[in-house]
Amino acid sequence: MNEEQRAKSANALVQWSDESGIDQSALARIFEGLKGSGGSGAPLQNPAFLCPGLEARPWHDPDRFPWVKELERGYPDIRRELLEESAAMSAHPESGMLAASGRWTTYHFFNLGRRYEEHHARCPVTSRTLQQVPGIASAGMAYFSRMAPGTEVKPHCGFTNTRIRAHLGLVVPTDCAMRVGPETRSWEEGKVLVFDDSFEHTVRNDADSWRAVLLLDTWHPELSKDECRALSFLMRLWKSHLGRAGDGRGPVDAPANR
Repeated sequence: MNEEQRAKSANALVQWSDESGIDQSALARIFEGLKGSGGSGAPLQNPAFLCPGLEARPWHDPDRFPWVKELERGYPDIRRELLEESAAMSAHPESGMLAASGRWTTYHFFNLGRRYEEHHARCPVTSRTLQQVPGIASAGMAYFSRMAPGTEVKPHCGFTNTRIRAHLGLVVPTDCAMRVGPETRSWEEGKVLVFDDSFEHTVRNDADSWRAVLLLDTWHPELSKDECRALSFLMRLWKSHLGRAGDGRGPVDAPANR
């Protein structure tokens, strides 16, 4: 995000906060982040938009998030719905930019405020389970992600540290893994991994079959309700008006974390 984009975002947020009746002091650290004065983040953490004052760790304990158990309980039916809809999946929009090799496909339920009604209707268990996740419709993404054998994703950082990302393992062959920060972990079918995609991360599938997960975002648990509302507004603004302009890491590359 370049300086012009930061300034436009800050001005838009001032107007939005006035219209919403939210005191700007309640959004102080978001404004600090838009100034670019929030610091450089933890080691290996370098998002385009860094909100200062949020706990920074590459991996989070899934037990911290009550909705994780709902996802894991829904695993058998969510996996079935993934398999039923596999033919309807489309190429990930950023595979050409981030894939060192291979390819992957996606099937969206949410994308920065957009709800994919047909996909919700065709996958009712997945849809109902996702509703248990706070901020699921506004924090970022929710989609099935299927990665082909031989795929490797280049190291990169997500757009912002204001969200936490989760993967529910659906189809997990041996010899595939994800590094977030300095630590590498793999998936387990029916289990959830929770991480901060603003840390440098990379994914590989060295198996001879597909790897598939349900990927979803939720707000960072240390954000206030007013901050989440403000960030929802900014996410829509960035998606609509900024795109890939400037430094090439606009919000549309936010989903590029498998």
